[in-house]
Amino acid sequence: MTSAASKNPIFTGGADMSMSGPAGMFETWPGPVMEVSRDGSLIQANELGRALAPAVLVGEDGAMRAMISLAFEAGGSVSDRLEVARDGKSSWYECVVLPLEADCAMVLIRDETYNLNVRQALFESRQRYRDLVVISSDFAWETDANGVFIFVSPHGAMGYSAEDLVGHHPIEFVIDTEIDRSELPYSTRTPVTNAQIWMRGGDGEEACLVASAVPVIDHEGVWRGARGLCRDVTEERVRDSALARAKVREQVVAYIVNQIREQAKPEAMLEAAVGMLGRAESACAAVYSRMKNGEYELNATHDDWPVGLDIESVLPVSGDLSEPFRSTAVGHSTMATITHYRGVPNGAVVLARPENAKPWSGDDETMLAAVAGQLAIALRQIADQRELERLSSTDALTGLMNRRAFQASLDTAIARALRTETSGALIYVDLDNFKAINDNYGHETGDAVLGEVAEILTTYSRTYDLVARIGGDEFVVWLDGVDFTVAKRRAGELAMVLAKLSRHSAEGLPQLGASVGIVEFDPSRDADTAQLVARADRAMYDVKAHNKQTGEMAIGAIPVETETTGGDDLVSLSTPDDKAEEVSS
Repeated sequence: MTSAASKNPIFTGGADMSMSGPAGMFETWPGPVMEVSRDGSLIQANELGRALAPAVLVGEDGAMRAMISLAFEAGGSVSDRLEVARDGKSSWYECVVLPLEADCAMVLIRDETYNLNVRQALFESRQRYRDLVVISSDFAWETDANGVFIFVSPHGAMGYSAEDLVGHHPIEFVIDTEIDRSELPYSTRTPVTNAQIWMRGGDGEEACLVASAVPVIDHEGVWRGARGLCRDVTEERVRDSALARAKVREQVVAYIVNQIREQAKPEAMLEAAVGMLGRAESACAAVYSRMKNGEYELNATHDDWPVGLDIESVLPVSGDLSEPFRSTAVGHSTMATITHYRGVPNGAVVLARPENAKPWSGDDETMLAAVAGQLAIALRQIADQRELERLSSTDALTGLMNRRAFQASLDTAIARALRTETSGALIYVDLDNFKAINDNYGHETGDAVLGEVAEILTTYSRTYDLVARIGGDEFVVWLDGVDFTVAKRRAGELAMVLAKLSRHSAEGLPQLGASVGIVEFDPSRDADTAQLVARADRAMYDVKAHNKQTGEMAIGAIPVETETTGGDDLVSLSTPDDKAEEVSS
């Protein structure tokens, strides 16, 4: 048995016990009661005292005997807390020794084991709570009836110290200023779990908190505030958001890749790709291809592309970006990047938002960079296809349309003429004595002559006329929307300029020249382009026969009204050098 507290006299002087005496104490005291002699021997006890006596009245040097001796010496009561070990367990008793007379004393004992255990558990619980609050990454808080912080974990929160927060209302730190104070967990009237709140941290950055709280109710049932825990999940939310954006980028890129693989028409592929990009970025979007001369051509757009917003206004002066470039133009904020294929710039991708819309971010730049590589591949495919189409429809020597491309274009032109009820004419040009040039001067000179003819026909034609080389030394020109009078004049001008080709012929050799036939478009006869070309070819051969017989220069003009009677209109041309030079100039 050991003492757990210092001696604490609670009575002075002897005890009278006049009201009931020791016998009354035995009857009324709720705990163990013992009457002992001066030497600590048991005189009498109640039932609880008799059960406890063997444990407390043992040994001559025990704590109880010391208390009895001290009480007689002091002439007054002595109290102490004793620990008693029984059956391997410790119990605590609050003991008071009251000297009654010279030879005996009353010992009053109260079992404090339960109370001590409760207090110890409460202490340990409070200490455990304190330790958890201190070491936890969460922060505990409590607010009063006004919703103001009256307690915050010692380590503070969101970059603030506890002192920075106590005395302030949480609404001062909430980002959404329109939120009602009563909706915050800091002012809750009912238990709340996992409520998400975005607040502004001490560093000015946004912080995402998840709060759980309970209301504080006093003993009268009146609400006095709230208390709870907040966990800072900003990093988790930022990470989740980054993962979500990365997933979106992957989906956009995967979609573009699939479009590149599956779309048969490159233009449709590009439209689908730029549409996906625009929707993902909530912005207008455009894709440009870069021409060989360094200029840009608009290929596809998404949403209502702003009028007046062109590539020159969204790219820096150099026009060769290594990173996305931001600028403003026509009331829009733009971000653009150059696409590169194998290190060579081949296009540009542009995003545009109204200036008052959400500003561009690093995630937007990442998205633009992610799709730029795939769009560069798409632009290259389009460029390759266009080049193949050009090569398949172009005469390699002269750069004019070949026969196949001319027939397809003439079909379109005739269909338009039939639809709009407009006129037109076809000129057929065939070189005379061209074989002599190849035989005497070689094919290199012959190729140069063909190139010169192509240049003459192009120079004396409008941009929307059709000029083609359909055979070795045979050329055709479709004059769109002209009447027969104008067509004959144009054919005569061409014939006189082509007469200058004679300078390529040597004396004594057949002179290089050209036979020119022209036919007026006849809707009743020329629904088939082959028929129209055949009539022009026949007119040209009539001229060629006339020129060989007479040595004169002429054009064969077949208007609709004369051909119906089978007649041809051969128009002779004077061909002095000064006249040819005048027409040429």
